[in-house]
Amino acid sequence: MQGKRYSNEEKQNILEFLKDHTYWETENKFNVSQTTLARWSKESSTNTKKKILIQIEPCLKMLKLIEGVRNISLIGVGGYPIVFNPEADWDETRVAAMTAAIVSLSERVGIELNHGDVKSTIINSAKGTIICIWAGKAAILTIAFYDTIDLKHIINQSFYYIDRIREIIGTFVH
Repeated sequence: MQGKRYSNEEKQNILEFLKDHTYWETENKFNVSQTTLARWSKESSTNTKKKILIQIEPCLKMLKLIEGVRNISLIGVGGYPIVFNPEADWDETRVAAMTAAIVSLSERVGIELNHGDVKSTIINSAKGTIICIWAGKAAILTIAFYDTIDLKHIINQSFYYIDRIREIIGTFVH
């Protein structure tokens, strides 16, 4: 016996319901197996990620034009890479995990010091500067600069452009 065929619109409606309900509730309401729901969810996520990448690619190219940029990564707040522009000595999983740790600690500091929502974190070290800047509620834009570019230059000359691009990316990643 063959199962029911669903249109793309029906699938999207069911997946929309799934966002606020359990797999069990969704299965019972729409008579769709949890396995099928998981497959649709994964397919939808993959398609969404592809659409996001297409939309933000011009922004990432613009960021690469900023003087001294070494690496650009877009990391989901859950610690998974959305876009990763690898350096030879950087591990995508480690960068994503460290970004998630920075996010967690920064948010904790903002709460503990009653300083409000954190918008960015800057790490200035002997080998360069790393800026982690929130791009919407779901992603962190991490930009590493070479040590030849000082922090004052980044803040005075580049931060305006980084912030505008961050806003654009934030509209696509939720």
